Amino acid sequence: MRRILVAVDSTEVAREAARVALELGGWVGAQVMLVHVLPASVAEGETADFAAFERACEDYARGLLEELRQSTGRSGPPTSIAVLHGEPAVAVSKAAEAEDVDLVIVGTRTRGALARTLLGSVADELLRSCPKPVMVVPETGRKARVRHEEPEVEAAFALPKPSGVPG
Repeated sequence: MRRILVAVDSTEVAREAARVALELGGWVGAQVMLVHVLPASVAEGETADFAAFERACEDYARGLLEELRQSTGRSGPPTSIAVLHGEPAVAVSKAAEAEDVDLVIVGTRTRGALARTLLGSVADELLRSCPKPVMVVPETGRKARVRHEEPEVEAAFALPKPSGVPG
């Protein structure tokens, strides 16, 4: 595993997904790319106030990503950040393919089936459409752990995908 992409927003579960990605990246020696997705720009031809609002959103996203990157400290894996634009699942899928990542990590909040059906879920959409393997970090009351003492975990990440399996 060489590269991991983790999609984050300002939720706690997204921060947990970033923590898992950074821990896993440090363990397997992979670079971690932190991304945040903003809506596609609609400011062309709009007022200066709207353009200023978009710049503020971009600054907020970069600040969020920098904060997460700084949380790794000097001992963490190499990290990069990117602010993407568009529909979240589409933008993340395109970036995963363009950056040739080996794994996409995303957090998901616990919702009922009706809310998921009506509102959708970026994690659900990524699982269906992303061309790369996706790891979903669920919302829980405790932190997910990356186990270092199990050699079969490292071997599982090294296995090639069986032919005919999408993503």
